[in-house]
Amino acid sequence: MAAKKILVTGLFLSEKNKHKIYRTAADQLAELLAKNRYPVIKTSTQPNRLLRLLDTCFTVVAKSSQYNIAIVPFYSGYRSLLLQAIVSYLLKLIGKKLVVVIHGGGLPMYMKAKPSVYLKVLHKADLLVAPSNFLIQELKQYGLQIELIENVLNLKEYQFHLKQNLKPNLFWMRTFEDIYNPLMAVRVLALLQHDFPHAKMMMAGRDAGMFLATKELVKKLQLLDSVVFPGYVSIADKNKIAAEFDIYLCTNNVDNAPVSLIEMMAFGMVVISTNAGGIPYLATNNFNALLVDVDADNAMVDAIKLVLENNMLAKQLVQNASKTAQQYDEAPVLQKWQSLFLKLGYA
Repeated sequence: MAAKKILVTGLFLSEKNKHKIYRTAADQLAELLAKNRYPVIKTSTQPNRLLRLLDTCFTVVAKSSQYNIAIVPFYSGYRSLLLQAIVSYLLKLIGKKLVVVIHGGGLPMYMKAKPSVYLKVLHKADLLVAPSNFLIQELKQYGLQIELIENVLNLKEYQFHLKQNLKPNLFWMRTFEDIYNPLMAVRVLALLQHDFPHAKMMMAGRDAGMFLATKELVKKLQLLDSVVFPGYVSIADKNKIAAEFDIYLCTNNVDNAPVSLIEMMAFGMVVISTNAGGIPYLATNNFNALLVDVDADNAMVDAIKLVLENNMLAKQLVQNASKTAQQYDEAPVLQKWQSLFLKLGYA
């Protein structure tokens, strides 16, 4: 008798939404499982939260005879919490084994405000998983036992570039919203141009409220000829960008285990990042990246200058970062999921 399928919930790419959203960790996990002979049910491709909730609940019930294990991503915001709570309660109501994958660098802050609300959902899980040790350490105080399974990347899709001499070409890629602090990147470029007048930057990502303010700051600081906004970029686009842009800026105020950092390490870009949230659990200062404090414009400019002027340091950072990225490749991550499924009696 064939093994039952595994239900993976979250937001998934489709032909309709693939130019509007970045690929999620749930989407990448579902692909990993499917191509390694784990039959998978995916839900949902609806970007709208309400429609996604309805679609997910329908799938949970309508296909309940086809699966025994469900994997549900857990994000920190209050708006996401309701969706996750309803889906988790429904899955346990119909007797399914529940694996909750915890994301979101803001979760420790939210849990301090309303711990009981979050714990009610998390305690429904048969097993808890997190992609970085940051959340595992932060949530220990609540008595939660969490297994580490990194987000997965298919490194075959990423072309590594070992550049001999860096250029002051900066790349920034996240959603344009407060927690990712795009305005800091613009200010950093303006300061950098005092010493490197030909420095330029590409800022990629969709708008979540800060795009207009970012463009206005670019205009105010007279950087219109130095900044480009390509919008959403695919893996193919990123490979082309990595050939031209040498330094990745991560200006986040909050984060857990940003896949974008690992992507840029895989491409061979020098990563210069804030030390927000879980980032120091992925990136080690002076080993595989340079880290500065949140909102520390001058420190980030100094870090950029350091790698531009110290070719040996830049190469060491890139080579160590490439080794770090290998931990997120498909084989080691799959092995951890296989061990988890055995604990749940999957066969």
